[in-house]
Amino acid sequence: MNQPATIPVANPAPAGGLGAPLGGLFALLVICVIAFATLDEATARFGAIALSVAIVGLAHPAKRGRPSGRAVDAALLAGFGCAVWWFHAVKAELWTGFFVATPLSMLAGLAGVFTVIVLAARVWGRSLAILAGALILYAFGGPYLPNAVAHFGVGLGDFVQITWYSFDGVFGRMTGLVASNLLIFLILGAVLQQTGAGESLIRLSTALLGRVRGGGAHAAIAASAVFGMMNGSVAANIAGTGVFTIPMIKRQGFSSRFAGAVEAAASSGGQLTPPIMAATVFVMADLVGLPLLMVIAAAALPALFKYLGLFAQVYVEALRLDIRPLAAEDIPKLTRQDWLQSALVLVPLAVLMIAFLSGNSPAMAGLAGTIAALMTGLVLTPQLRQQPIRIWWALCAGGLASARILLSVAVIGIVLAVVNETGIAIRFAVALSEVGDAYLPLALLMAMLGALVLGMGLPTLPAYLIVAIMIVPTLIEAGVLPLAAHMFVLYFAVFSSIMPPIAYGCFVAAPIAGADPLRISFTALRISIVGLIVPFAFVYAPSLLLVAGSFSWAELLTTALRLSLASWLLATALGGADPVLRRLSRHNRMLRGGAACAVMAPTVAIWGPGLALGIAMGVLHPLHRAGWFKRVSLRAHGT
Repeated sequence: MNQPATIPVANPAPAGGLGAPLGGLFALLVICVIAFATLDEATARFGAIALSVAIVGLAHPAKRGRPSGRAVDAALLAGFGCAVWWFHAVKAELWTGFFVATPLSMLAGLAGVFTVIVLAARVWGRSLAILAGALILYAFGGPYLPNAVAHFGVGLGDFVQITWYSFDGVFGRMTGLVASNLLIFLILGAVLQQTGAGESLIRLSTALLGRVRGGGAHAAIAASAVFGMMNGSVAANIAGTGVFTIPMIKRQGFSSRFAGAVEAAASSGGQLTPPIMAATVFVMADLVGLPLLMVIAAAALPALFKYLGLFAQVYVEALRLDIRPLAAEDIPKLTRQDWLQSALVLVPLAVLMIAFLSGNSPAMAGLAGTIAALMTGLVLTPQLRQQPIRIWWALCAGGLASARILLSVAVIGIVLAVVNETGIAIRFAVALSEVGDAYLPLALLMAMLGALVLGMGLPTLPAYLIVAIMIVPTLIEAGVLPLAAHMFVLYFAVFSSIMPPIAYGCFVAAPIAGADPLRISFTALRISIVGLIVPFAFVYAPSLLLVAGSFSWAELLTTALRLSLASWLLATALGGADPVLRRLSRHNRMLRGGAACAVMAPTVAIWGPGLALGIAMGVLHPLHRAGWFKRVSLRAHGT
């Protein structure tokens, strides 16, 4: 490992049949529109969805017998073609509000809605389709439901109009935001994958962290955190970096289960890492109505503590297994070439932020970062120069990812249209606010469970959008600050990727690690426990977000101290080891776990004694056993 490495970029020609080249053309179109053209909002939304359906329909054909599968796909695309023609024909009427549906236009609109839901289910599984179907049934069945959830009902004509023939459903605001500003970041992630940025980052992280116990796992965490923030999917990040990091973790002596869990937990955390946060930061800034830099600043400390907790868990596991730092021959000796290769990540990120801070739109900043990634890759990655086709592969992969994300956002648009029309979100918000007024922890727990369930099986952006629609208003009604409410649901929407029974991130890691996906899932949750606590911490102490409300240095410092201590106490309690005491007794572990819970309680009457107990158990007692106080005393007396 000590030789200066040429980055071993994998051969990632994207699968997807005819959908892949069409995805490449889609990516080129996105780039050209950002750079050279201006489309009206209706055309941008309409064109993006139409292309996405064509790409996904070709890339994910029906999995039945071949003749019947082709017939199903032909029927879907023909029905969608009719829906596209009708939408285009009445587009001018939609803007003026004078559109009146006819039986034929209603049938075409239903075909469009059905096609979008079916194709999204092929890509992302049944969970999103089931949610959309349940809400559609709720829309039609409102008058027949119990009084608590009853409403006047939605007629077929109204349903088609709000979901298809309007700018609130499939072609709603979220579709416009994603199509105009966020697709370029998916293309950027694909370009970085082709340039070998991930592999370079792993080598650099290994060199810097290899001398720590469990250094291979720490390096994997750092690499996945940085690369994951530029990738819109936990699963894609695991698939891209896990093939390098998981074997490296296993070689150091960790179990297959633990190796898969570390990669899954780190990749999920990458989606929460500023400044990009898998492009959700741009959506959140739009929804909250705050400047982007404020949202980036708010995300910084929570992400830091999430990763401190993960590093602590890995360190304690290395102590328990007596895993030493990497051997000297296994630690790369960084050369000038290695530092140059780090520019594969650092230059695009720097260019992106400079472009944005200079007043450019998110889309233009993303384009600048993409061009910088491509130029840097051409200079530093020999494989990219030797095989220019890799640039086309990157565009194909980026276009495919864009089409898949857009279809999920389109289905969320259908959900949002039904939610607004029926008022179910307002009812839920009022009900939860009553609970929150009496007992906020219960309201937060209900919101956490809702976000975990609604986000299951979805990539980061769609998962965040769906929980933001359904849950954020309830938290705000319960008294949570808007930015804290959005951050809260984002955290748990992301953690749904490692939450059993679906835990799709762990199912991606399982074949690479050679371990059971559910066991990986439970381990990933255990080592991510601090990340599960952090959202509750910033709801009760908004100063941790720096910009969420009234700021207090005292609140920030005490919360930071409590989170740091809780991270260490939980790591040692769950891992069962301490660097001084070595293996911990069950009694000691229980005391540390109890102290950690007390330290994070919202009232000073509980966390004050908990802090004292935590310091005594986690710091003072080990120092006493190590004879530290005795040595200090002897030095003080000159002996």
